[in-house]
Amino acid sequence: MQGSCLCQSIRFEIGGDPKAVVHCHCQFCRKAHGALYTTLLFMPFSCLKVTEGAQHFTRYHLPRLKADRCFCAKCGTRLYNHAPSREMISVVVATLDGGEALRPLAHINTESKSSMLQIGDGLPQFLAVPTPAEFKQMLAG
Repeated sequence: MQGSCLCQSIRFEIGGDPKAVVHCHCQFCRKAHGALYTTLLFMPFSCLKVTEGAQHFTRYHLPRLKADRCFCAKCGTRLYNHAPSREMISVVVATLDGGEALRPLAHINTESKSSMLQIGDGLPQFLAVPTPAEFKQMLAG
């Protein structure tokens, strides 16, 4: 699967089978995207390969979370979050070509979801980021 930023300066591809898709309701995602939630694909950092425009990546570090928000310095598109201690990234699904075909497994960080949103799609809800065991259970089905 491939993806890019809005201006196409950064292009990337991801390896593996993209299944760990969730709707994130944390205050950081909501504020960064100006939306009620963000749909993310969690995967190992090693599955991401930047094919064009690596020089255009910019990071905004969140010390409290020990994570970076990675985006395009030219157009501002948020591409992924990276928490080095977890060796995982969460790719913004909207940046993926054909990302709308991916189906979310759950809603996460619902402890800080917007009061304007009522979740009624029947997907599991987690107050925080699921543990690795909970992710495994979701993926199993």
